[in-house]
Amino acid sequence: MANAVHNVEVSIVILTVGSLVSLLFARRRKLCGWVSFAFVCASSVYTGLAVVGACTVASGEHTILSLPQLGSRLSLRIDPLSAIFLAIVAVIALLSTLYSVRYMDHYEHDNVAKFFPVLLLCVASMTGVLACTDFLFFLIFWESMTLTSYFLVTFESENAASQRAGLKYFIITHGATLCMVAAVLFLWRTSGSFAFDAIRQTLSALLVTRPLLAHTIIFLFFLGFATKAGILPMGDWLPDAHPVAPSGMSATLSGALVKLGIYGLVRLFCFFLVVSSALKIWGIILALAGTGSLFVGTLTALRQTDTKRLMAFHTIGQIGYICLGLGVGIYCLDMYPALATIALAGAILHAVNHACFKSCLFLGAGSVLYRTGKRDMDQLGGLARFMPFTTGATTIASLSIAGVPPLNGFASKWLIVAGCLLAGMRFPLFLVLGLIALFISLATLASFLKVLASVFLGKGDESRGVEEVPISMIVPQVTLAALCVLLGIFPQLVLRFVGYAIEGANAMPVSGVDATRIWGGLRLIDGSPVGFWSPLAILAALAVLALLCYGIQRAGGAQSRSVPVWYCGEEHAPDLVRYPASSLYLPFKHAFQGIYPSGRVHVPRFPASLRRALDFDQWLYTPTVKAIDRAADRVSRTHVGTPQIYLLWIVIGAIVVTGILLWVRS
Repeated sequence: MANAVHNVEVSIVILTVGSLVSLLFARRRKLCGWVSFAFVCASSVYTGLAVVGACTVASGEHTILSLPQLGSRLSLRIDPLSAIFLAIVAVIALLSTLYSVRYMDHYEHDNVAKFFPVLLLCVASMTGVLACTDFLFFLIFWESMTLTSYFLVTFESENAASQRAGLKYFIITHGATLCMVAAVLFLWRTSGSFAFDAIRQTLSALLVTRPLLAHTIIFLFFLGFATKAGILPMGDWLPDAHPVAPSGMSATLSGALVKLGIYGLVRLFCFFLVVSSALKIWGIILALAGTGSLFVGTLTALRQTDTKRLMAFHTIGQIGYICLGLGVGIYCLDMYPALATIALAGAILHAVNHACFKSCLFLGAGSVLYRTGKRDMDQLGGLARFMPFTTGATTIASLSIAGVPPLNGFASKWLIVAGCLLAGMRFPLFLVLGLIALFISLATLASFLKVLASVFLGKGDESRGVEEVPISMIVPQVTLAALCVLLGIFPQLVLRFVGYAIEGANAMPVSGVDATRIWGGLRLIDGSPVGFWSPLAILAALAVLALLCYGIQRAGGAQSRSVPVWYCGEEHAPDLVRYPASSLYLPFKHAFQGIYPSGRVHVPRFPASLRRALDFDQWLYTPTVKAIDRAADRVSRTHVGTPQIYLLWIVIGAIVVTGILLWVRS
């Protein structure tokens, strides 16, 4: 394990050095991109070695810096849980950086010095978060990750929407970080240490001696991690930030960065807290929050016509699936450990799967934007013949996110829903939540059928001159699509690592899922076999049916011909007669219009008081921005150019700082 930790340290150093080196080549856009990609490649190799080592060797820890006065030390440790998320970060960062080398041509008037060096620092910060075992340095890496991602979201400095989304992201995520800081400081005051082990012992003891205080601290941690994960209503920043960021960063945001919120939730409830009946209430809270997110996020996505905004809402929906699985698993840990492992395995597996198909979808949307300059599906259509690789990769990813077998989204959703239904036999609420999850999976399929039909199918303006994107943008999409297929046919490849993570968290094997046979499919075990999934059998059946259909077509000898569509004797341009994306599923949208009474607000209409409370623009963001503007205006009036005034401010500042230090010392 020492080697695994050493590899992660080398990975972080490579990314940091790469950020500085790429900055030197910022004037040469493509060279800067390729240099950044080379450093990310080297970093990913070391991270991959660390991931493999973490699941084959006993856990160890390496201290880099010690601060005994604060009870803190910069120490790194890689366990199977952090290894899974490190793998996600490494793969998505590698493919997103490669994709961005040519994609950044789309921003020809913006300096890439604001993108590639910052992206590498963001990846280094995410790596530090996943390897750190001390909360002081965990928060430092966490804040570095938040700040660098903020600069990437606001990359287009002249875009008002980008700046507004960045400000919203900055305020919400920093408010959530303050919640975690408050929780950590209280635990530090009690234990005298920032170490994970010390804080775990303190928090577990508080659950027994002072339960109300302990649950308050857990709630503060929950707010911090759930906000980063994008769970509603804390994830209100996500639908605004994803569309305005460069597509490579959008893929990193959705594929990797929001997963660190999930990592924090798993670490909190499965590692920091002792398994007890006290966790049941948090299992219910997580399950309800997840179901609310998947329901509202997916149905709001269904009405979107902006490709990237639609996918941003689907990020909320899919994170809701993960949170639902975590909630069911945490609820069952105390009484039904076998059921708990089914739901937890499904949740962590879905985090891996989501990184694959959602990153692929964002890269596909970016490719369409790169070639057409458009994100509005009402203005797109017929791109399949011009962009076959992008079409194929997006189709596979769309079917994956909808849970169509035998792709990877099905296996993880099957485990989550199975966990809900089995746990629902003991606690009926989970049965209802599982049925809602099933329904929303159909809504997800409908949403992405709209994307495929509106963007790639039908007839478009053939004179537009659209062509496929460069090879460096095709490879990441095809790779992610291939992973969707591979992990769908062989989910055991990931479930074995997931099993190690769950076993390390709770000192018990994944007894609810039999994933030992790579060719034998998955079997759920709860006293007796209750479910079986064989991707290879389904794949074989689909192949036989496809061959049968092809044989029937060939035997019939039917001729095919291409003719203009009959429009009652008059020729029309395709754009005049095509069915726009905004008109698809209108009856369904009207039936659920209470979920989204306007295009901007995406919180439930009922009750009205709750809707007003969740309208953060009205009572938080707008007043905050106005207050900052007023304060900045008042401060600017003090800059009158008189040296005596500046000296006076220095004296006043020194007095204030001295007073604060004396107060802290007392």
